[in-house]
Amino acid sequence: MSKLFISHSSRDDAFVRELRCALADHGQPGWIDSRELRGGDPLWSEIKQAIDDASAYAVLISTDALQSKWVGKELRHALEVQKQRAKHDGGKHRFPVIPLSLNGTRLGVLEEFFGEEPIYIPVSSDAGGVDAAMDAILVALGRRLPADVAATPQPRAEPLEELVLVLSDLKFQESDGVRRASARARLVYEPATAGQREVGSAQSWRLVAPMGPIEADELRWYLEKYAVWPSHYRLAQPLLPGPRAPGRGEARRVGAAPAPGGDSRRP
Repeated sequence: MSKLFISHSSRDDAFVRELRCALADHGQPGWIDSRELRGGDPLWSEIKQAIDDASAYAVLISTDALQSKWVGKELRHALEVQKQRAKHDGGKHRFPVIPLSLNGTRLGVLEEFFGEEPIYIPVSSDAGGVDAAMDAILVALGRRLPADVAATPQPRAEPLEELVLVLSDLKFQESDGVRRASARARLVYEPATAGQREVGSAQSWRLVAPMGPIEADELRWYLEKYAVWPSHYRLAQPLLPGPRAPGRGEARRVGAAPAPGGDSRRP
């Protein structure tokens, strides 16, 4: 029985369960879920062997997957398996590597693993999203003829509104015998549309290290999540004037525009 290895973040478990059910309904009952192999005390050798034994590989690209070290390692090995099979048997037993772009997420840091820009299959977590993508997935697996199913290129990068944390007057200060870094901070809203003016917060504030847990969580999101935030989200209204200070730190970082009706810091 042919098996599909599915690589994904644990935070996308619910979507992958729906995907697995849909694949079974369309005659693809065999799969290997990367998450099942990572449970308990995982051995990388076992995961590599599972990829070696699979007939195809799919990676679910999401903002959380881009932060997972396991997803990156699994993708790198899958591409090596694809290369080796093409080399040894002339492509007779092909090994499809299928990127599934969840809600418009781009490959980001994983793109460098591919020799050329890969063809994405867009999938949506909305109702009916899996069924809408199933034809393209089955074609990629070789279980259905292409017919009128068109390949979809990587989602186009679009301009983003930016919320920039600007630090100035960097210095060290001492208090109770402890030397701490500090800086003057302000927020600047940068529109995506060319020609529109930037707007800054009405007042600045002094940031002093060390950071508390809330401030550290805010700045960690700027550092780790912003770069892979899907480009289709937009800022409805600039956060002006005088926004709440997002925390204490010493970097000039960029914050993301909030998703409609959602938390401005979380996907």
